[in-house]
Amino acid sequence: MSATGIGAPVRRKEDHRFITGQGRYTDDINRPGQVHAYFLRSPHAHATLKTIDTKAAAAMPGVLGIFTGDDLAADKVGGLICGWMIHNKDGSPMRAGPHPALAQGKVRYVGDHIAVVVAEMPVEHRVVRRLGMDLRLRRRSTRR
Repeated sequence: MSATGIGAPVRRKEDHRFITGQGRYTDDINRPGQVHAYFLRSPHAHATLKTIDTKAAAAMPGVLGIFTGDDLAADKVGGLICGWMIHNKDGSPMRAGPHPALAQGKVRYVGDHIAVVVAEMPVEHRVVRRLGMDLRLRRRSTRR
């Protein structure tokens, strides 16, 4: 085995700082005027989103804004784009269905984004608990 190149052992440089608690992560970086965002996600795979009441949570200290899918639609913010557009066999572009950035009217999977809370400090659970949300479970579409 040669001392350099292919097959040579690579000495790790970063281990010491991580095992001694001196590692630096992106979460450790803070900038003046920095704000934090928290995405509220659906705990259900298939549900109708009846209402989201943001008034109580928005009035809490440090909360700069709470945005829902309806807010984005009212501001004409489009949905997420497909990251990899492919073409059909005949050369025509694929048909990509709408994919809103925040759920509107229904949630489609566990973890679907429902709202985003923007605050001066990392969002605490007490803020999220103040969001009034009415999710109605829908029947599954598969048979057993």
